[in-house]
Amino acid sequence: MFTTAQEFSAFGQSQFDKAVRFSGILLASAERLATLQLEMSRKLLAENAQTLKQLSAIKDPKALAEFQTSLTQPSLDKAFAAAREVYDVTLATQTELTSFVEEQVAETNKNVLDVIDRLAKNAPTGSDAAVQALKNMVTSSNAAFESAAKTAKKVGSEFAEASVEAAETSAKAASAAVSRTRKATPSASA
Repeated sequence: MFTTAQEFSAFGQSQFDKAVRFSGILLASAERLATLQLEMSRKLLAENAQTLKQLSAIKDPKALAEFQTSLTQPSLDKAFAAAREVYDVTLATQTELTSFVEEQVAETNKNVLDVIDRLAKNAPTGSDAAVQALKNMVTSSNAAFESAAKTAKKVGSEFAEASVEAAETSAKAASAAVSRTRKATPSASA
């Protein structure tokens, strides 16, 4: 595969660069998730302090029940917003990694075709058909991989998006039902 020391050295440098890029993608993702976690922790701490302050000002049981009910929907909304942000960071990382892998597959296929070309130069007369068949196989495999990757990416993202939307809708409906039940219960006992 390598005919000179320079080619071998260039290959080693290329592999090192790929490892650094891959590590960079993973570290950037970890950094985004850590930043997101810190932001959420700060917000949660501030919101809990505010809730405790409001809770300490409540003097009667009816006000306490109303206060609890008023917390339900905002809490669910915040939880889904947080989950959505984590999902977005994860999706961005997946997209970067998928792109990286696709580039590596394309480069590998190019290298395989280069090796086939080198072999073809030294191949015996009459082996042109076999060399061309080998090239066609590599090209067809690459096209099949690209097609499958695009389809999987599209179906996967549509499925994940639909699942997130369905979960949000179900949770909001459940929260609304709980709120209606809590509002109906005090008036029924009165």
